[in-house]
Amino acid sequence: MDEIALHILDLAVNAVSAGARRVTIAVTEDLAQDRLVVRVADDGKGMDAQHLDAVVERFASEKTGRRRPIALGLALLRQTAEQCGGEMRVESAPGQGTQVEVWMRHGHINRPPLGRRDETIFALCLGAPGVAVEFTHCRNGTVTHFDSAAVCQQLGPGASLQSPEGIRAVREALESKR
Repeated sequence: MDEIALHILDLAVNAVSAGARRVTIAVTEDLAQDRLVVRVADDGKGMDAQHLDAVVERFASEKTGRRRPIALGLALLRQTAEQCGGEMRVESAPGQGTQVEVWMRHGHINRPPLGRRDETIFALCLGAPGVAVEFTHCRNGTVTHFDSAAVCQQLGPGASLQSPEGIRAVREALESKR
């Protein structure tokens, strides 16, 4: 994938597909330590050790109706991390959700750019009704934070992020965090 943001979106979409009601994303850029860390955690159905090994190592998927497994997300993310002097760690258990943490050298020549984080979070909020999305970005100690549940609360009871008012509120909240 050309951007870290696309890896994040892939992980978040997988979380939603696994029944997550909350997806927490954290990106930490520490230029002094030459380190980029991405964490995506969810409260979805989780995976047992055998399935986890399969999706990380063998490009496997639970998706049905296809001739062969196609899920490449975790394997590609691991490959990207390793090519950039880092590694990936995944923790998951049935009924416990999944947490993916990847780190890589920030200044590595092969590191993809972070990409359009705002558009990624915007797409996730609009494409996953009822899923709370929390995003934190820390760059050299400067922290920005977005929480879709807080945006919903500001809109009032019964509000939807997919409504015109909700779309506008998400955009405004993300733009204010730049």
